[in-house]
Amino acid sequence: MSLAQSYRGGIDLSAYWVSEKYDGVRALWDGRQLRSRQGLPMRAPAWFTAGWPATPMDGELWAGRGQFAAVQSAVAQDVPTQAQWRVLRYMVFDLPAHGGPFDARLPALQAHVAGLGQPWVQAVPQWRVANHAALMAQLRTHERAGAEGLMLLRGDALHQSGRSGDLLKVKSWEDAEGVVVAHLPGQGKYAGLTGALLVQLPDGRRLRLGSGLSDALRRTPPPVGSTVTYRYNGTHGVGGLPRFARFWRVRADSPPAMEK
Repeated sequence: MSLAQSYRGGIDLSAYWVSEKYDGVRALWDGRQLRSRQGLPMRAPAWFTAGWPATPMDGELWAGRGQFAAVQSAVAQDVPTQAQWRVLRYMVFDLPAHGGPFDARLPALQAHVAGLGQPWVQAVPQWRVANHAALMAQLRTHERAGAEGLMLLRGDALHQSGRSGDLLKVKSWEDAEGVVVAHLPGQGKYAGLTGALLVQLPDGRRLRLGSGLSDALRRTPPPVGSTVTYRYNGTHGVGGLPRFARFWRVRADSPPAMEK
């Protein structure tokens, strides 16, 4: 799967396509079944993927803006619940096996999705933007409407796995992930509850996440070994820890297992 880097400005935006960044769960159709970002099988109802050809598709399972919890709940079930999947859409944004640049992949993607004729499978709308000011104006409009942000993809980019400067996420805040290694006890009004999560970052450093935890999560915190996503605004100096880090959510497609 292609993974995005963060937009920093100073690039020729006329070379990029713009789309909404969906607040859902990443899903790859490998030609036989849906898989998570980690390559794990996703248990979708048979009707959801019925008639899909062997052409791989990359997209996002989405239930609408602000409905991430509904998607997370649906994909977490060992036996899929029909009612939960009925509200999901598979928003397709790429054809990984297509050999051309995105300028050529996009019309092929749109034709492919149209050929399926299934209302729950949709091609992600893509458009152009003139400059940075116009992009920021669109970002503000989308975020006010509840969108997670925007995505940029170079029109001349070939599909590639891993992180690439050809694919950029545009948000007013940054996010990252870490693994829960401990539940730190609360004090004062949070006495007897979880005060913060101790999270280990990919480079081995550890970070406390207390802000952003709901009372329900403080009573029943994400288990040790869970991968959680947090939001932040910049870092403390070059290579420093994230500033104003706050818990956002548990990542739905990651099993709670610590690597040894």
